Amino acid sequence: MTAQIQPAIGGGGRLRRKVLLWQGVIALALVVLLAITKQMVTAREVGPDPLGALPGGETIAGLAIGGAPADYQLEALAASYHIDGVASLQGRSVAEQVTAASLHLAYLSLDVPADGAPTWAQLQTLAAFMRAHTKNGDSVYVHDDVGGGRAVATACMLLLLRGTSWAAVQRDVTGTGLNTMSPAQSQAVSQLNSALHSRGGSPLDNPYSKARIDPW
Repeated sequence: MTAQIQPAIGGGGRLRRKVLLWQGVIALALVVLLAITKQMVTAREVGPDPLGALPGGETIAGLAIGGAPADYQLEALAASYHIDGVASLQGRSVAEQVTAASLHLAYLSLDVPADGAPTWAQLQTLAAFMRAHTKNGDSVYVHDDVGGGRAVATACMLLLLRGTSWAAVQRDVTGTGLNTMSPAQSQAVSQLNSALHSRGGSPLDNPYSKARIDPW
């Protein structure tokens, strides 16, 4: 009689299927766990408010200010605040410019002294930049290194240049932020405000004597 090979009978086949099934479940669980862990780490790094996670972070009517952002913070800002441009007050950063370009953000760099404020020429450049990149509800992120006096003074001056009253600027910019300005920065803001609202002309020693309202 010719011998015939018979299929195996017993629990071996079912056992193998169960092992493969459990291996698939474990692999899926690991993927889900890794995804959740990544989200938790990102949340801790960025926080629920990416601007609030930056020193001095604040937003006022299309203008966001703060400290120098890390790449992931800039990405979060672009997504959360519809940032369309970045302006650095501490000079050009190649790394930041590359990151901005990768996010399709416009980039502007200005050399403003740590204890100083933008010149009239720099303010004109900033106003033009703001005008070009605050359309359709977009914002511009203006920053120094630590979200300090430079960023605050610049924000105050841009708002004044826009036509906002000084009383309204003081309401919009937090008191804590205003207190970070150096005496030179406070004086620059005062000089610009005086030039913008002086009917008889500003003194020649006012570096902003040629300033005019420049809406953006």
